[in-house]
Amino acid sequence: MEFFFKLKTNFLVDAIILIVVGLVLIFLPGTTLSLLTKAIGGLVLFAGVASVFSGLFSKKQSVLTKNSSVIAGIVIAVVGMWILLNPGFFESIIPVIAGVIVLFSGITNLGEALSLGKSNYRNWWVALILAVLTILLGAFLLFRPITALSYVVQLIGGVLVYNGASNLWIISRMHKIEKVNGKEVIDVESKEL
Repeated sequence: MEFFFKLKTNFLVDAIILIVVGLVLIFLPGTTLSLLTKAIGGLVLFAGVASVFSGLFSKKQSVLTKNSSVIAGIVIAVVGMWILLNPGFFESIIPVIAGVIVLFSGITNLGEALSLGKSNYRNWWVALILAVLTILLGAFLLFRPITALSYVVQLIGGVLVYNGASNLWIISRMHKIEKVNGKEVIDVESKEL
């Protein structure tokens, strides 16, 4: 029971974060894309440098592990520097990355919609429609990135707001089904007594 409460809380927090990030992307598109690219490049560079230092100064790792850590760190740091020095290319693949994330979320929503259907929730088909729309939006970003690129930031923001809102609706329906099923279990147990 505690696991499901934590899982539901995580879904709720994720949905709210999606909506907030989506709104920021819609209303501050130019600034957001530039900052996002710099932040990602900086984080990747930092991760690479940290891996290099970890490999060089770790006393508990074998020589092979140290060398692997240093080489991987150098590669990661170079990718981070490349992102910082070539932000235009990275910005052009952002729709693909966002498409993968949204597509995965849509597939998760599809599973939850089918679960609502199996639980005999009357309006489970609404969750199914929302899940299919999420999958289609993710696929659009993934397979039509050039079309999406001209309005990429606002489009991604709109998709994230929609994804967060549909996640909130599906979570609320799952919670409702859990309450109904819990009440039915309590009613059956009280009748048996």
